[in-house]
Amino acid sequence: MARKKKVTHQFKSRIRDGQHEMICRNSIADESYFAWEHLKDSTRCNRWTRVTANTTSVLCSFCTCKTVPPPEIRKGYVSKGRPRGWQFMKEFVDKDGNVFHKGVEQTKLKGTRPVTKIEPKQSKRKLSKGEKANLEQSILQQMAMVRGQVKKARFKKDIKSGQSQLKRLERQLKKIR
Repeated sequence: MARKKKVTHQFKSRIRDGQHEMICRNSIADESYFAWEHLKDSTRCNRWTRVTANTTSVLCSFCTCKTVPPPEIRKGYVSKGRPRGWQFMKEFVDKDGNVFHKGVEQTKLKGTRPVTKIEPKQSKRKLSKGEKANLEQSILQQMAMVRGQVKKARFKKDIKSGQSQLKRLERQLKKIR
């Protein structure tokens, strides 16, 4: 059986600033390499890429990007109509009457229990920048007054109560910032 003669191409190479560069493999039409299927319809590439001294051929980054299909972009999470954390509840019954014990469906109990009612949490209203500044100023004023009272206090009980007030005010101030 006769062997087929292997066709090898010599791609242009050059040395620029002490670095070896080679022209992209897509600069000539060549059906023998894997990327040809994706690159046969595009124009020939004339980009030069830095390579090592013993490199035989290179496919530039632009041509490589053409060979890779675009990423799949999915919609993301799609809600099934169940509230957050339903799988951690001891018992949860959805709209269809399906009963779940800690996220595991109990088919025997379907339709035997009333639907679980979930009340939404009351979210706190977020303070605006000006409201935060006003609140911070009032807390700082209160802290200054309490510090003055602690300095003037003679008895231990007055000093301790003043210090506990200061700690409380500091915690409030920390929450705001």
